[in-house]
Amino acid sequence: MITNCADKLRPVENKLKSFIFSKYFTITLFALGAFFAFIGAEVFGTLVFALIITMTFALTDDFIPVLEGIMFVTCFAIRCKNSFDDFIKFWWMAPPIVIFFLLHFFRYKVKFAKGKCFGGILAASIATTIGGLGSLSLKEYFSPTSLFFVFLLGFGMLLIYMYLSATLKIRDEYVFSQRIAFMMTAIILFLFVCVFEEYFSRRAEFLANPDVLAFQWRNNASTILMLAMPFPFMLSVKKFPYFFVGILSYITILCTGSRGGMIFGLVELVICIVFTLVVDKPHRKHIFAFLGVAAGCALIAIKPIIDMLSYTLGRLVDFNENTIRLQLIERGWGDFKSNVLFGRGLGYMGNSDVHNNAKFTLCWYHCSPIQIIGSFGLVGVAAYGYLIINRIKVLKENVSLFNLFVFISYIGLELMSLVNPGIFCPFPYLFLITLYMVAIEKCTPDNERTTLKKIIKHQ
Repeated sequence: MITNCADKLRPVENKLKSFIFSKYFTITLFALGAFFAFIGAEVFGTLVFALIITMTFALTDDFIPVLEGIMFVTCFAIRCKNSFDDFIKFWWMAPPIVIFFLLHFFRYKVKFAKGKCFGGILAASIATTIGGLGSLSLKEYFSPTSLFFVFLLGFGMLLIYMYLSATLKIRDEYVFSQRIAFMMTAIILFLFVCVFEEYFSRRAEFLANPDVLAFQWRNNASTILMLAMPFPFMLSVKKFPYFFVGILSYITILCTGSRGGMIFGLVELVICIVFTLVVDKPHRKHIFAFLGVAAGCALIAIKPIIDMLSYTLGRLVDFNENTIRLQLIERGWGDFKSNVLFGRGLGYMGNSDVHNNAKFTLCWYHCSPIQIIGSFGLVGVAAYGYLIINRIKVLKENVSLFNLFVFISYIGLELMSLVNPGIFCPFPYLFLITLYMVAIEKCTPDNERTTLKKIIKHQ
């Protein structure tokens, strides 16, 4: 009976799989997300996307369609701060989400595999777990918030890495590099729509004072845009119009009002343009022409541009606006000196008087080097240094055009992590970097492995 039923449903399942492996799935997610953004139904939209993600997870053992849903829903989730009361109203959506999630593990055997970044992630996991040894109180270490972050930044992420190492692979249904690049390009366009909606819904405020509007999710939006920025430049090597989507990513970052995004997004944009100039000889004249026109327009409109960005620029040079981060750097150095070997630990809340952290979050230093020495001491320096070397080695062994742009995306996150939690946010940021490393190693076809010299020569 069950077998007959499964046979009858198989054609439907095959059609659904064919759909989620196509670009139309990405376009559908984009359109659905834009709809929810414009009607102001982010909470309900987040749950609808959670249902789509788990349904997709139940249908296939391929994680990439699931990742697409995760990336789009992340753009929703960053707009839903302090929305627990709104989410709980839709409790009735939880059972099917859980059922679809568990159905995947019923249909597909869970596998784990060691990849070449295993040693680096293991070292970071150990440093994260023993951080604060000898100085952190048991109450702080075993607080629910501390345990949550210690696990997900440590051995929890190691398990995820091993799961992805066994799951991610080259598929016949699509070209992996093109699928990822198209997805991240769609994310840029989607966040542009989200930022546009913010300005459109507050148009009276904007028209009264044409300046960058302040909104809570600006840093998260900028970080995601920086993660996505390199991919349209990669696509532009074959189809040049994608180049302008890369430019749009930075324009959108400027519209968020994020100071870190303004500075480090510009650094990443320059890296992307320079690298594109290096590897894309046929379009160099187009790029130089665009840069010339853009520079000329910027010089002509320099005053309106500065006026438009006065909110961000003002906060950038205002000492009072930067006091908290500067004080946290000073505190982090002091925390390191108080326990040189193991630091203060992630659960240490002694700096809450400087940074009034939100409920269920840690008291971040908002600077990754300081986070490492302040929370994990010299053990952390050694572990995270080894992890970075590990990642670079994996790239060197798997050079391809796609992987080089992936690594630029990783660099973008590391840059943003100098002024934000960044890589110490388990989802989506560290998770995505973990997936990047697996993709570089496991999803690079032999015919794409090459050297930078050959990439330049063949373009």
